[in-house]
Amino acid sequence: MNDFTEKPYDVIVCGAGHAGTEAALVAARMGATTLLLSGNIDTIGQMSCNPAIGGQAKGHIVREIDALGGEMGVNADVTGIQYRKLNASKGPAVQAPRTQCDKKAYQFRLKHTIELQENLTLFQATVNSLIFKDGKVIGCKTNLDVDFYGQTVVVTTGTFLRGLMHIGKNRNEGGRMGDYSARTLSASFLEAGIELERLKTGTPPRLLGRSIDFSVMEEQKGDEEPCLFGFYDTREKTDLFHVEQSGERRLGWTPGEKQVSCYITYTNEKTEAIVRENLHLSPMYSGRIESAGPRYCPSIEDKFVRFPDKPNHRFFLEPEGRNTNEYYINGCSTSLPLDVQVRMIQSVPGLERAVILRPAYAVEYDFAPPTQLQASLESKKVENLFFAGQINGTSGYEEAAAQGLVAGVNAVLKVRGESPMVIGRHEGYIGVLIDDLVTKGTSEPYRMFTSRAEYRLLFNHGSAELRLAHHARDRNLLEFSRLSRIERKAAAVGEWTERLENERTAGGTFAERARRREAEIPFPAEFLALHAAVREEVLYRVVYRGYLERELKQIERMSQVESMRIPEDMKFLDIRGLRAESVQKLEAIRPRTLGQASRISGVNPADINILMIHIESSRRRRAKMGL
Repeated sequence: MNDFTEKPYDVIVCGAGHAGTEAALVAARMGATTLLLSGNIDTIGQMSCNPAIGGQAKGHIVREIDALGGEMGVNADVTGIQYRKLNASKGPAVQAPRTQCDKKAYQFRLKHTIELQENLTLFQATVNSLIFKDGKVIGCKTNLDVDFYGQTVVVTTGTFLRGLMHIGKNRNEGGRMGDYSARTLSASFLEAGIELERLKTGTPPRLLGRSIDFSVMEEQKGDEEPCLFGFYDTREKTDLFHVEQSGERRLGWTPGEKQVSCYITYTNEKTEAIVRENLHLSPMYSGRIESAGPRYCPSIEDKFVRFPDKPNHRFFLEPEGRNTNEYYINGCSTSLPLDVQVRMIQSVPGLERAVILRPAYAVEYDFAPPTQLQASLESKKVENLFFAGQINGTSGYEEAAAQGLVAGVNAVLKVRGESPMVIGRHEGYIGVLIDDLVTKGTSEPYRMFTSRAEYRLLFNHGSAELRLAHHARDRNLLEFSRLSRIERKAAAVGEWTERLENERTAGGTFAERARRREAEIPFPAEFLALHAAVREEVLYRVVYRGYLERELKQIERMSQVESMRIPEDMKFLDIRGLRAESVQKLEAIRPRTLGQASRISGVNPADINILMIHIESSRRRRAKMGL
């Protein structure tokens, strides 16, 4: 460990899940000395629940992570076993890539990537508490009686903070089955004045594949042409499968080869009867669990109770990897007792003889309401302390990884005394995600949806590199060669968008014919020779020009409100006319801008007008005084 037990790291990351790995990698790649601590380094980047990356809105997030130099996209691409573009029959704005991964290959490759990363030290130890001094975090204590010191600390503890697993009446401590529970770290946060609350999530049973009758199920194959997360048109050809200087080659295969199938089956009246007869044994309905669970990923108990008119519910059977016979049942999260789980599963067509390898369970855990964070994900209560992932109340690997990347970048910038990287709501789903968390908070596990973004037509997944290039350039998150290619790509997209709008052919300009969705358009050979990624982006801008311009005008109209900064020392209690509820919310969240203030629940337009007048009058008064 060299002398780093005494010499502080630039960044210490506590937890090596999807948030922690992105935070540690991006910090190290920025040149910061980084320590990644994990209670078990054999479970780095483990897919505790569904062995898949991406999906609606989530796939957009992964492409944005890739655009900012993150690892999740490439790691999923080269360990995928089934690739699908969701909503392929709908508009490009809502199309999204999703990849079923070999969960162990994903995990092992990510661990190897971390081990090979310069400036990054990986160490197995459980963080028991943080070390504070003068209102700042300066390090952490571990279960090995070894203290580590750092200029910044990023906490990414997932579901491990006082994690408690439920299967019927059975309860065991742990953040996930087979792992530990971080029992003492919560006390450290409370000591620092950080508020904690409880949330709940769940996972379905895993089945033995050879005990399943797939012949009576619907087969779901992958796409012949994979839609990938990584932007390989702007990378070196050797970036995907290169051999390290040490001679080591990371695990992975060519995306799209040897894809596997998933399968669909449905519950029935017998399944519903078994669940309803045993609701009193479910911790969620017996009162043993009071925490809020994910509304958009309900347990099977919730499905039958909340949707009594629905005749059946779908189960997706998804393989956990190429070299295992284990299957994940997407859509069957539950915390019913094991004997009830067995009867319920075996009531479903194709699962009459199914063998459960791992039972389903629910897990309760502590989280820190994210309104206690700044937009940089730094704590408002403890300087140099950053939170990312499920500790902020989110649900999903993708949401966690995005936060981890942003927290890692901003931890390094904090050390360097530079301004934080804040992605706007108009720039991408990552901006929407973090602004929602720190401004509105959450009382249930937060999941990203396209509907959460008011400018979602601008966020087609293929444009992520172009939208976020300035952040990557300003913070040196990408290699110079890749940034140069992105600039050339942006120039080509701009040039050809203009040319298709102006160049005429029989029946109008190329753009007009494209908007009419004509089947045969004689595009110039030079355009057809462009890389597919460039052509697709040009056609997206051309076909949806009117809609995109409308959203850009809306952003322009809102720019004054979004950019009007609220002084950090603003005393909202002293502003006449503000309602008491608004004062309370504004004091708690301390918004950075008038735009952020306008999105706080309980702050109405009249309050925003009063704030705007007060800020303007204060600015003029200070200007007269020469301040």
